[in-house]
Amino acid sequence: MCRMLGIKNFEYQKHKDIIQKFFLLAEKGKVPPNNKKGHLDGWGVGWYENCKPKIYKSENSMTQEKEKFFNLIEKINKTKILIIHLRKSAWKNTNLAKHSHPFKDDTTKIIFAHNGTIYEYKNLWKFIVEKKAYWLDSETYFWCFINNFKKTKNIKLAFLKTIKEIKSTCKFSSLTCIFSEGKNLYCFREYKKLSNYYTLYLTEKNNTKIISSEKIIETLNWRLINKTKLVII
Repeated sequence: MCRMLGIKNFEYQKHKDIIQKFFLLAEKGKVPPNNKKGHLDGWGVGWYENCKPKIYKSENSMTQEKEKFFNLIEKINKTKILIIHLRKSAWKNTNLAKHSHPFKDDTTKIIFAHNGTIYEYKNLWKFIVEKKAYWLDSETYFWCFINNFKKTKNIKLAFLKTIKEIKSTCKFSSLTCIFSEGKNLYCFREYKKLSNYYTLYLTEKNNTKIISSEKIIETLNWRLINKTKLVII
């Protein structure tokens, strides 16, 4: 249960208002019914430098580390792809930086962030060559995807194969995600419940495409991504 933001061809001076508005979702973003307000269980940023994937992750609330977050975004300044994630954990006592999103793989250069819960995620470990005991559902989703990509060498086919494996093996609330290989920005929306929470919206600002879990600037023309639709930007 999270909030996500993806920006293609990010430039700090052009998009800092988007960043400022997204920051507010840490405390004020939509939450599922009967849940406490806030996505405060960690945060992370993914970007690319010289075509290499970079991530910064924290186990703390972004509201507690506001200065650190904005200093990081300003330092990044420009990047072909920027992905930001605010975590609201479905798993107790897991507020650790290693569980914060996004995740990255240096070999494939993929950066990945997920919004949702996969309940029997350990059933997916049979599809993964190397696995780690501390993984939760989102890490398992990511590494299952990476494993398929290394086999197929085709990012779209690998992702759709991963979705098929999850659907045949696990119950889940949502498989909604944003990811990139450094060139394109991909987003996918799939859910079993709470269609008003597991959302992704697409808009354009200053000739840049933006994906967000919520319409963070109402004056922009946002389009809701259809269910089961993999959008490639």
